Amino acid sequence: MAAETVLSLIRKSTAFFEEKGIDEAKRSAEYLLAHAMGQKRLQLYLRFDQPVGEDELIRFRELVRRRLKNEPVQYLVGTTEFYGIEFAVSPAVLIPRPETEHLVEAVIDRVRDERLPRTARILDIGTGSGIIAITLAAQLAEVQVTGIDISEAAIDVARENAFRNKVDARLSLLAHDILSPSLNGVGGPFDIVVSNPPYIAEAEIATLQPEVRAYEPVAALTDGGDGLAFYRRIAELHSQLLVDGGLLAVEIGFGQAEDVRRIFEAAGLEDVEIIKDYSGIDRVLLARRAGAQERQG
Repeated sequence: MAAETVLSLIRKSTAFFEEKGIDEAKRSAEYLLAHAMGQKRLQLYLRFDQPVGEDELIRFRELVRRRLKNEPVQYLVGTTEFYGIEFAVSPAVLIPRPETEHLVEAVIDRVRDERLPRTARILDIGTGSGIIAITLAAQLAEVQVTGIDISEAAIDVARENAFRNKVDARLSLLAHDILSPSLNGVGGPFDIVVSNPPYIAEAEIATLQPEVRAYEPVAALTDGGDGLAFYRRIAELHSQLLVDGGLLAVEIGFGQAEDVRRIFEAAGLEDVEIIKDYSGIDRVLLARRAGAQERQG
């Protein structure tokens, strides 16, 4: 029997995934085969005729078996890309979504156009794998970033990613629960507070895709209530966390824009702005602490 080639395995596994209703069947097949062969996905396109070795085939079949149980590709291969940067991920952290790039871009734009200091101090609440904190540090060469997360395991992943992307000297990481009464160790005040908090209502968890509800950390998805607890807490703390005129930037879930706007305005935050994602969904909410804009750094 002829040995399987890269192309034959991609075709067969793609068809198999499609038959079983697996999302992004071809993409899944390509990433898993590349990982089994110790290659980058794009390298497969240059090696379609390459035979796949027996050890590689065994590894690939095991990955396919796990993917059929809806285990996310990102966890299976251990990495994912965000904003053009490769990040390590594990079941301890949420898998980055492309929509979060809108949040990152909003902050970058406001630093680069000098509405905020080039040397801004930034706090990332619920940093997870560190994608927001690390991307901001990578794109803005003079900022100092602090990332906090309730999960020690998530902080370990973020620390690995900071070192991998050579921003560890400008990134401090701390295991801290923002819902706790104390802010000990967090520092501040900051020029910018950014967060992609757990915003899915607990009642909606059962409606999520199986890849999400069965594998991603529940504490990173929901606050266990209506999905607004973290916005309320951040609003409550904003005068301690932000300098006068400082920027608060948060990602929001579908249909939450007006609720979060009311929470922020009731707390005294000003200049509330809502940014839509590429699908036209309200995705990012910006607000400013009352007071003079911070001096440029």
